[in-house]
Amino acid sequence: MKGDRAARSSRDLSLMKRSPILILFVTLFLDLLGFGLIIPLIPSYIEHYGGQPWVGGALLACYSLMQFVCAPLWGRLSDRIGRRPVILAGLIGSASAFLAFGLAPNLAVLFIARVCAGALTAASLPTAQAYIADVTAPEKRSGGMALLGIAFGLGFAFGPAVGGYASRISLPIIHNAPIQTPALIAAGLSFFNFLWALLMLPESHFPGDPPAGLKQESLFTVFPDLAKVMRNEQVKAQMLVYAFVTFAFSAVESAFSWLIILRFRNVLTQMAQQHWAAAHSAVMWAALQPQLRERQVEAMQGVVTSHIFLLVGITSLVVQGFIVKGITRYLPEHRMVMVGVLLMVVALLGIAFAHSLALMEWVSVLLAIGTSMNNPALFALITQAAGPNERGTLTGAQQGLGSLARIISPPINTYMVQNDTALPFYTSAAIMLVGFALSLRLKPLMKPAEDGESSVGAAHL
Repeated sequence: MKGDRAARSSRDLSLMKRSPILILFVTLFLDLLGFGLIIPLIPSYIEHYGGQPWVGGALLACYSLMQFVCAPLWGRLSDRIGRRPVILAGLIGSASAFLAFGLAPNLAVLFIARVCAGALTAASLPTAQAYIADVTAPEKRSGGMALLGIAFGLGFAFGPAVGGYASRISLPIIHNAPIQTPALIAAGLSFFNFLWALLMLPESHFPGDPPAGLKQESLFTVFPDLAKVMRNEQVKAQMLVYAFVTFAFSAVESAFSWLIILRFRNVLTQMAQQHWAAAHSAVMWAALQPQLRERQVEAMQGVVTSHIFLLVGITSLVVQGFIVKGITRYLPEHRMVMVGVLLMVVALLGIAFAHSLALMEWVSVLLAIGTSMNNPALFALITQAAGPNERGTLTGAQQGLGSLARIISPPINTYMVQNDTALPFYTSAAIMLVGFALSLRLKPLMKPAEDGESSVGAAHL
């Protein structure tokens, strides 16, 4: 029976050599496009409901809290039942959560929607990492993991631009408030994505009998999974680097849009005034009601932030789509992580110092280059430490650790940005330096054992 299962797995994987990567790419792109539609607009949502920046930090933290709890669960479940059903659950969960977010009448419902989103969408990324590891050879895994970065790049290239435009219109059928439109579009995309994956995405992992070490373990083992991973010397250094880098980078995720609003308020007001004058020459800016002027400034903030995210997304796409694969021929993954993290340190300091939008664009591009070098290489190093029946557990624990960092960081950063727009980025640069120091300990990992067997690095997972 076990031999038949292994033969079936080998035969099915050989039949879909390339197609699953393309299908997974489209699946991830659509998922992250929906994510990119609303993330740059989080400050606008918070201000729309009368909240302060720290409320935005709490909103991000509750989302990450649920991801921390649920990502290891989903990862372990994918080891047991396969990747496909877990990815499908994450996609339908995304659709439901975006719909609730878009229709939220107040902050309380907005928080409930993000809690549900964190729990349900935690299935997607760790399972996608395990899926890629299932269908790529170890020596090509960095290129496979770059797929995630390309999907992120495309999602962040087009998502914010579409979201910024959509936030100024209402849908003709339901006549919703314009601020709700991006989330409603994201819900529609996620539902279409679910149907696409249901019809097209094949299974990559046929687990058969789980390894002996997994048979008696409960699925609900968030902290034990993390503890096991951190005791594993083969992957401990990679996970520590990931934790510090994620904690530092979350300043960009949680505080960057607020920085644009607070530091460049006068610039945004001037741009909004000029845009209004060009489009409505008959009505003077000064004659507008304060509330209407404020909406114009908020819309301009969305345009500026979307433009910067567009640059970041295109840069990530180019670097991970065309450059990373070539670099890995000359620069090993552990060295690429070091270079990427160091570039991110420089970029974070640049964001702290930048007092013009033009300079902010340049340092944002540098940040995108750094993350595009670091992320696929680090993900490849992590997944190479596990055998086929343990990859979901390992990547789930990794995402849980990243979510733990995002629980702590956003409230702190959004509180700091209210008092000093540079402080979150100075602090994050210092934390990123710790990540760089830890990256000096990284070493290439041994090739994992073949189907069903644990590698040396995964023996204690």
